[in-house]
Amino acid sequence: MQPLISIILPTYNGSRYLKKAIESCLCQSYTNIELIVVNDCSTDDTAAILEHYSNLDKRVKVIHNAVNLKLPTSLNKGFSVAAGEYFTWTSDDNLFGKGALQALLDTIRSTGSDIVYSSYRLINESGDRMDKFGGIPEEILFKCVIGACFLYKRGVHEELGGYDEAKFRMEDMDFWLRAVPKFKTRYIDRPDLYSYRKHSNSLTAAIYSDIEKYQQYRKDHFESFKAFFNEGLKAGLSDEEIFLHIELYFEDIVKNKNWDFDVTERVLKYINLLTKLLRINWGSIGLNPVLVQRIIEDKRDRIISLVLNDLIFANKLLLKENPRLARQFNKPISWYYKEYEVLPLWFKRLGHVVKILQHNRSWRTIFGQPGNNE
Repeated sequence: MQPLISIILPTYNGSRYLKKAIESCLCQSYTNIELIVVNDCSTDDTAAILEHYSNLDKRVKVIHNAVNLKLPTSLNKGFSVAAGEYFTWTSDDNLFGKGALQALLDTIRSTGSDIVYSSYRLINESGDRMDKFGGIPEEILFKCVIGACFLYKRGVHEELGGYDEAKFRMEDMDFWLRAVPKFKTRYIDRPDLYSYRKHSNSLTAAIYSDIEKYQQYRKDHFESFKAFFNEGLKAGLSDEEIFLHIELYFEDIVKNKNWDFDVTERVLKYINLLTKLLRINWGSIGLNPVLVQRIIEDKRDRIISLVLNDLIFANKLLLKENPRLARQFNKPISWYYKEYEVLPLWFKRLGHVVKILQHNRSWRTIFGQPGNNE
């Protein structure tokens, strides 16, 4: 007898794409499934669509919330009645590939993993392919790699106590940050298994269009990462270090490029934090220490390269117009490379540096008064 897989599909006013989402579940090549749709008090024609499919296929079960309970509560409500040995969930605007559940189940069985997830395709409102998204478990440090296509053992959900109902809009990332330190997780690069639709009415889009929602989103990430580092990894990071990590996670310095703060001190704090993360025993939670080291070093080099290129090399005019910043960058370029310990980048940028010197003919033109160690 093939094990039962429970799929939870929470929906709220998602009738536009709901039929296709349901059919992508019912048309799986792996047929021993139950589809539990949680209608979170929709006001469109969702109820009629669900009645049609529940009459059409006995594997479809429907729960109607009397009031709008939001996504994480609806997920927990659906999983509370699930009978499957394996769990997954999907959204009313996304699509499983026909062989998705079979591929995920085969991987769990062949590898002895507790959680398996795959890469997936990004599609637009019309269903046209845009790109793909994916990443190894070690990348969870800086992005939600366990995105939309996954399968995990029932025991994972039960031990974690389901989804944190206070973490609306980041319930998935919080779940994975709690799961990865405890359970064997495997990634497969199979973007054909799932299509994730990007559109203006999605929950993700709503986060970035409302400042209060976005601030809460970041606050929730702080709390989840704090538990990940200090309870899962026993890393003993301070609140300040967790805040720095959140800035790295959201790539504030990349997106904002706000050079009005003391950028040298800030970047050095980032580097100190990343150096501390390199010393953590990542193998203690089943992650590959070599891969984690590479990811952390790549993040460090990206930040340093951004500051050196955009601020020192590219924005000389900005420094001229901002005496405060100019005072911070009054040393030769070689000093910054030595301070940030990125000699490989120094050699890569050497040709660029020479061109700058030839163009400006002196360090003084670039930085103002040179430092004593020029």
